[in-house]
Amino acid sequence: MEYEYSYKVDDLKEFLDYINSNYEFIKKYKEKRVIYRNNDTIARITFIDDDIYLDFKENKISDDPLIVRKESKQVKIDNLENCEDILSFLNYKKDNTLLRYRSIYEKNNIKFEIDEYIEPNHAYVVSFEGDKEICDSVNEDIKMLLKKEI
Repeated sequence: MEYEYSYKVDDLKEFLDYINSNYEFIKKYKEKRVIYRNNDTIARITFIDDDIYLDFKENKISDDPLIVRKESKQVKIDNLENCEDILSFLNYKKDNTLLRYRSIYEKNNIKFEIDEYIEPNHAYVVSFEGDKEICDSVNEDIKMLLKKEI
């Protein structure tokens, strides 16, 4: 089960200052993600460097920054055509494609993902996931940073 807060923000500076002060930088990479939908679930084919991955999530969309949903582990795939054929057989329909830079930070059972979207629209998203109690506590800090942004 995924327990995640996610915020679309206008600028990353305040958030990066906070995250860099409290969490360890893990990696940054460019990612292309193709989303497929089938009723209550989504399938995602993700391209990172020369690797391709498939995973699934519950298709929950909300205006609430907190989302709790089931999520599968990523599976590395070696044949895109076969993967798309299987998704088609399972009635998944291609929905959209995202292109972004993702930076990962971690510490104390929490993972931050900082996304700089390139396509289809330019945007910044700060999200973090992990243990409920820790995420709820960190969310109080993030809400203070959000107030500064206004």
